[in-house]
Amino acid sequence: MRAYNEQWIYNREILAQTERWHRQGLVSDEQINAARKAYPVEFRQTNGFIEIGLFLFTTVAILACYLLPASIFSTMLDNPKAYGIFNIAFGIGIGIIGGFLINSRLLYRNGIDNAFVVTLTGFLAFGFNQFLPNGLSLATHCLFTLPLLLLVLWYYGDTLIAFFTLATFYTAIFNSLLKVSWGKDALPFVMMAVSLTIYIVVRQFINRDIKQVYYADPLNLAQWLSLIVLAASGNYFVVRELNGLLLEAGPGITNPVEAPEIGLRGLFWVLTFLIPAIYLWQGLTKRNRMLTILGALGLIAAFMTFHEYMGFVPLNVALTLGGLALIAIAVFGIRYLASPKHGFTDAPDDDSPNELFLNAASMAAVQATSSIPHAPKDNLRYGGGDFGGAGSEGKY
Repeated sequence: MRAYNEQWIYNREILAQTERWHRQGLVSDEQINAARKAYPVEFRQTNGFIEIGLFLFTTVAILACYLLPASIFSTMLDNPKAYGIFNIAFGIGIGIIGGFLINSRLLYRNGIDNAFVVTLTGFLAFGFNQFLPNGLSLATHCLFTLPLLLLVLWYYGDTLIAFFTLATFYTAIFNSLLKVSWGKDALPFVMMAVSLTIYIVVRQFINRDIKQVYYADPLNLAQWLSLIVLAASGNYFVVRELNGLLLEAGPGITNPVEAPEIGLRGLFWVLTFLIPAIYLWQGLTKRNRMLTILGALGLIAAFMTFHEYMGFVPLNVALTLGGLALIAIAVFGIRYLASPKHGFTDAPDDDSPNELFLNAASMAAVQATSSIPHAPKDNLRYGGGDFGGAGSEGKY
């Protein structure tokens, strides 16, 4: 039903966790070899740098193929409806070619298929919006595009599409609130409520369906983005400066050099420090790496916000003192956690995702496959060939 082989994705996660345990000495060589045979992964994948290069090259190639017919039929595409049909047809063609490559070349997140998914979505969304009436607000265009993005996300499970989906959703809410009289005042609170709701829903989905790894990366991205938007929506600097940007200049009013003071000033100062503190507290309590990182970064941003408006020392002095404090905290933490304490350690752990999907399932799979007998293959024979070239000669 979906673009990729879900069983192979599940096997890939099992093998990834098993290899982590193997590096840690928790799984024997026999067990990991048995797991590799019992849970094959046939996807063709590369490293991250090659994926980025393939993505950019494929995107440029697709856009070149698009511009050539678009320039030839430019006079026919002056009509928005005709232009919309052209973009939709080109997007469908990209989807067909991309699906063929995914199935025949066994692609999975290797850059080429990501480029096809992103460009296909872009052309379909752009072509669809050509049929909408003129004069619609940005929020309306976003709301009409959102079902298409969700459909593509369901079929491909692509991380970039997940980002565009969340960005479109937040843009629709942001623009909708600006259209009502009370929207600008309620904007921070609505964005915080929406972000908290997204995070809770995603966490419930992960906890309810721990074997669903097809959307692991999009779900992880949704957690990061929702928590970042939640903290930013309560940050005093973000709220005040954004309010200054949205302030409409009236007759005889010029844009102020400094953003004006906002209402509920004390509340936003409390939220500036409270939200990151809650992140850090929950991250340390639940040993959650994401919450710990966001909490630490959020508190740094909170102190930077405090210095921006309440700074008592010059910027260079504040940066020096802040850097020394962070170095001292890092040195103390490394030395204190040289031996494990309270479940924390400074020893590397291969970024083990113990809070994600497959620990229990992976261990059960490894234990089950380790007892499977594998018959030796005696039909393999080597030798008998000549090896030559580049000055070499003899038998190989």
